[in-house]
Amino acid sequence: MSLRVAVADDAAALSVLHNASFREGWTRDDFTTWLARSEAICLVAEQAGEVVAFGLALASGSDAELLTIASVPALRGQGFGRRIMQGLQEEAASRGLDRWILEVARTNLPALGLYKSEGFVEIGVRKDYYPGEAGRVDALVMARSVAPAGGQGRA
Repeated sequence: MSLRVAVADDAAALSVLHNASFREGWTRDDFTTWLARSEAICLVAEQAGEVVAFGLALASGSDAELLTIASVPALRGQGFGRRIMQGLQEEAASRGLDRWILEVARTNLPALGLYKSEGFVEIGVRKDYYPGEAGRVDALVMARSVAPAGGQGRA
C-alpha cells in the first residue's frame, strides 16, 4: 500500500468509495469541489494502482476537521483507515494545526474504535444528526490535540 495526496482526477474514485461506505454518499462534483479548496487535506491509499481508501479533512482556523474516511468494503479491517488517519495527522502537524475534531454516528462501531484508539475523546453529541436504518442517529463529536510530528495527540 502506498499513501499520496489526492488530486482532482481522484474525484470519481473517491465518490465510488464514499457511496459504498455511507448512506448519503457524495458525488464526483462534491469531491471536485472539496479537493479544489486550499484548506483541504485529502490522502488516498493505493494498492496495485487502485485507490482503496481515502481520508478528507479541512484546516479550519487552528482545527483539523476530519470530514470522512472510507475504504473498499472488502478490505476493511486491514489498517487502511489507521494509516490514512496517521497520514492526515502528519499533514495537520506540518500545517501547525492544534486540534482534531470530527463527528461520527453513534452506531458506527468500527470508526469509533479507530478514533478512540487514536486518542479521540467525546466532547459532545448532536442528537438525531445522521439518517439511519431505523430513524435518525446521534453524532458523537470527538476531539484530540494535533501532536507535533512523530507524536500522538490527546484531547
